[in-house]
Amino acid sequence: MNADIGDRLALEGPEARTYDRSPGPVLVSGTATNPAGPVVAAVDDDANPGPILRYAAAQARHLGVPLRVVHVWAGRATAAPGLRMSRHDTISDADRLLSAVLYDHLTPAQAADAEREILHDHDVVHALTALSADAALLVIAARGRPATDAGPLGSTVQALLGRTGCPIAVLPPHAEVVTTASDW
Repeated sequence: MNADIGDRLALEGPEARTYDRSPGPVLVSGTATNPAGPVVAAVDDDANPGPILRYAAAQARHLGVPLRVVHVWAGRATAAPGLRMSRHDTISDADRLLSAVLYDHLTPAQAADAEREILHDHDVVHALTALSADAALLVIAARGRPATDAGPLGSTVQALLGRTGCPIAVLPPHAEVVTTASDW
């Protein structure tokens, strides 16, 4: 994954960004336009919210900023009447998803203190890029589904690299996160 991120950044230009070559989360650093902004953890209904939330919570504590947990909801799926396409076809489904990942993966106090945001946007990259303008750090999974021949990075991460208004931490699927915050 590290090499894929490095290759992607090289294609996008140096932009004074670097990446950490550790086997865990890969931190693509840059300058946050709002270093006092929240650490934003982008979650979905895949298998990755636990590591994302724990890493983001540790970083928020380290930086002394709020943790904001975000789900980008694309809206109602198109389906035949009465047929549901996914777990979050409606805004209330998205809200339940966000509550479930918060309380399943954080302590009750951390979950209660976390800012919650559901964004309605059909373009996840657009929504996360806009959020990054006011964030100290964006934490996201390398991919939502298992890696394919296309590589370990999903299309969302590939589109975000080099384009965010803050540093981005990319976590490999099922990453074991050490909760000691890095000093970036």
